[in-house]
Amino acid sequence: ALGQLWLAGVEVDWSGFYTHEHRHRIPLPTYPFERQRYWIEPPQARDDNSLTPVSLEKKPDIADWFYMPCWKQSVPPRPIKQKELASQKSCTLVFMDECGLGTQLIEGLQKDNQEVITVKVGAEFTKINESLYTLNPQQSNDYNTLLTELRQQEKLPTKIVHLWNVTPVTQAQSKLTEVEKIQEIGFYSLLFFTQSLGKQNLSEQLQITVVSNNMQPVTGEEVLSPEKATLLGPVKVIPQEYPNISCRSIDVVLPSIGSWQQQRLTDQLLTELRLPIFERVIAYRGSHRWLQTFEAVQLEESVEQTPRLREGGVYLITGGLGGIGLVLAKHLAKTVRAKLILIGRSAFPARHEWDSWLATHEETDSTSRKILKVQELEELGAEVLVISADVANLAQMTDAIAQAQQQFGALHGVIHAAGVPGGGVIQRKTQGEAQSILTPKVKGTLVLNTILKDVQLDFLLLTSSISSILGAFGQVDYTGANAFLDIFTHHKTSQQNSLTLCINWGTWQEVGMAVNTARPKELQEWYIESLQQGILPEEGVDALMRIFRSSLSQVVVSPTDFLSLLKQQNTDSDLLSRLEKVNISKPKHPRPELNNAYVAPRNEIEQKLADIWQQLLGLEQVGIHDNFFELGADSLVGVQLISRLKQELQVKISINDIFRSPFVAELALIVELIIIKELDELTEEEAQKLVLDISSK
Repeated sequence: ALGQLWLAGVEVDWSGFYTHEHRHRIPLPTYPFERQRYWIEPPQARDDNSLTPVSLEKKPDIADWFYMPCWKQSVPPRPIKQKELASQKSCTLVFMDECGLGTQLIEGLQKDNQEVITVKVGAEFTKINESLYTLNPQQSNDYNTLLTELRQQEKLPTKIVHLWNVTPVTQAQSKLTEVEKIQEIGFYSLLFFTQSLGKQNLSEQLQITVVSNNMQPVTGEEVLSPEKATLLGPVKVIPQEYPNISCRSIDVVLPSIGSWQQQRLTDQLLTELRLPIFERVIAYRGSHRWLQTFEAVQLEESVEQTPRLREGGVYLITGGLGGIGLVLAKHLAKTVRAKLILIGRSAFPARHEWDSWLATHEETDSTSRKILKVQELEELGAEVLVISADVANLAQMTDAIAQAQQQFGALHGVIHAAGVPGGGVIQRKTQGEAQSILTPKVKGTLVLNTILKDVQLDFLLLTSSISSILGAFGQVDYTGANAFLDIFTHHKTSQQNSLTLCINWGTWQEVGMAVNTARPKELQEWYIESLQQGILPEEGVDALMRIFRSSLSQVVVSPTDFLSLLKQQNTDSDLLSRLEKVNISKPKHPRPELNNAYVAPRNEIEQKLADIWQQLLGLEQVGIHDNFFELGADSLVGVQLISRLKQELQVKISINDIFRSPFVAELALIVELIIIKELDELTEEEAQKLVLDISSK
């Protein structure tokens, strides 16, 4: 770090630095310089596939696009010897459950020489004693207060064990009234806690282990609680947005309290906690350790043109006026002259107003386009009823389905395609923003399930995304919402002898969430290129018919090699390499008109930062008081900036540093202070003098 300061132009008093050093020469054995390497290479992380190229080539045969989830038994990790554990003392933060699992884990961690801080659910933040706190999961500030308190005591954790999703099995039934509470202690708890970690500007490596029970369908015999599955959003996306944080989900089934099986489970979890995180999704069932994986399956073209569809059948489509909803509605209209109920949240003109609307609005108007699409469906032979209703509102959906049944009779199938495209990094995500993404898929599905629980449907189709499996930068809520759909499918299948089908769609070319998702301009060119490998509407319909003919309940549809994509999950190297390629060819533009005047860099570190900003943003000049975001940057450029600083100055900053100090001058001071902090050889007086020297340049 001192060398970096010297390279940056700081004058170092080397004589003063070495004043207290006492050196002695010692003889060393001579040897020939044969240039042979004898270092022991560090083991390669099992999930590090950053050098494996991912093929984006679209497979020509649709039969090769399909993959099914499965669980593979895994060799349990080797326990670490007690002597090794004694030398690895650190602080572990445990979010305590109410089932007794945390109590046993804490005993084991303390035997491992770990300092343990416990957090319980409470009405407000309270410090019970030096190692026990309560906080209100609904209050994001409580997490900030907790970490600030721990920092003051120099007890910031390096490992976090989140047990709030370990609940009594009696709560494992899907209930509309329980869903919000489960999100508070699951998804939002992880969201708020991660945001608080970001505000602490930590560069140390952290491990978050999220333990749940009855969430994963490993054996098919579990009583599932799919509402917990939204926690997989944070588990899969946090490592993509915070390079210093690794996450894993471990799902268990609780044995009887006090049994030897309970002790075995405790030992299994303690072994996992002692080791670095390699696998993201793990489950324990009895003595066996399981890992989630996916296998390719070939689904040949359907012999039947309309498997599982009835001539003149009655089909309800939520999100029915959206892209994928209209594509599927058109197929139903063409092939079986279906009676269609299209549910949309936005207001829609009454039928008698359509002509006047079209006469007074452009064809490019969103509502005009939808009216024309509905009229096209009717020309194809369908009967169409458009209803404006919020799929997550029980009363509105009850009325909508009653209206549909009154006009068309009994429902034969339901396609749940409602959803909102996500966007935005975790650090800036508000609860309201996340809720708007989660609600249509999570609460909307439970509302449909409540209303239709006694209706014998030919099928219930849930439109999910491969994001639920791979995660996606800036999509923590969208990833979690779709993970819920995946698990709910298995939950519903275990309860009823009717087809509940979940499809994890890859990107569609012309319609769907990926097309409508806002994305930074840096990725737009890459996105347009990759979109050409996406699913065309007619290919999506073909894929659906093949799946209908199969007996599968959850299917991934990916035109490109999904197994290669899976190997790349939770690495940011692919994202950063795309951005680097864009920026290499990015033309330089003049500095935009800002409210502040241009002020040139005053020292080498400010100059280095300004140069990096200019390269990332494609600008000819960046002043030290120019706002990073007013210059056109966003969170993805911020991730690039973090990576470049790590490469060129060996300095680790957080995304929160950039949001809090979006100016070259302020960020330069943060960089300087980080470097100075690492110079532990200097006395406090020498460090202060060095800071003054840097600030004055």
